[in-house]
Amino acid sequence: MLELNDVSLEVGGHIHLYPTNLSLGAEGFNTLLGDTLSGKTSLLRLMAGLTRPSKGRVKFDGADVTGLAVQKRNVAMVYQQFINYPNLSVWENIASPLRVAGLKIDEIKRRVSSIAELLKLTPYLDRQPSQLSGGQQQRAAIARALVKECKLVLLDEPFANLDYKLRESLRDELPRLLADRGAIVVYATTEPSEALQLGGLVATLFEGRVTQFGPSSSLYRFTWHESASCISRSSGRCQV
Repeated sequence: MLELNDVSLEVGGHIHLYPTNLSLGAEGFNTLLGDTLSGKTSLLRLMAGLTRPSKGRVKFDGADVTGLAVQKRNVAMVYQQFINYPNLSVWENIASPLRVAGLKIDEIKRRVSSIAELLKLTPYLDRQPSQLSGGQQQRAAIARALVKECKLVLLDEPFANLDYKLRESLRDELPRLLADRGAIVVYATTEPSEALQLGGLVATLFEGRVTQFGPSSSLYRFTWHESASCISRSSGRCQV
């Protein structure tokens, strides 16, 4: 269980996140839904340990990890950009966090082979990232995150830079890829349709505040926020 207890973030007198309380479990997806600059990334960074909250506590499985450095947390994060090491092969990219962790080579080979097969990257393991398509590059980034078998997986709009067809395909595959891993998964998006498709629990954010938190089905019944993109109370459709 990941718990945020009255966490807030203020930088240079500007409030990025107002006091927030959330409890997120490993059963299904947990989605953060909101416009750009709504506070999604700030919240993910607090969860990961990349940023320390100005106030409040972060707990993981009952332990207070508020001041614990990200290197000491069992967390993986996938970003919007295709972040791969350009001078390493796909195999070496995926294996890199396992090497850093000091795993034996046989275990590294087993894990890389398993996740590459799952993400359909096996034919490309000897290639450089520059030789891959955009979708394959993001698959490699996801593989590098999942191969660590972390207990917390954070995805910050991971498919935003892909074309629509590829985005739909990868999004459809994501629940399968993360099933049975026992990890808490938090997925940030600006698109209500993604939140509805992924299911699970959804926290909607607006200007640094969590305005709603509950099952994705509740998005059909309540207004997300009063400006920009929202879900109409009457029609249940995305509107601009």
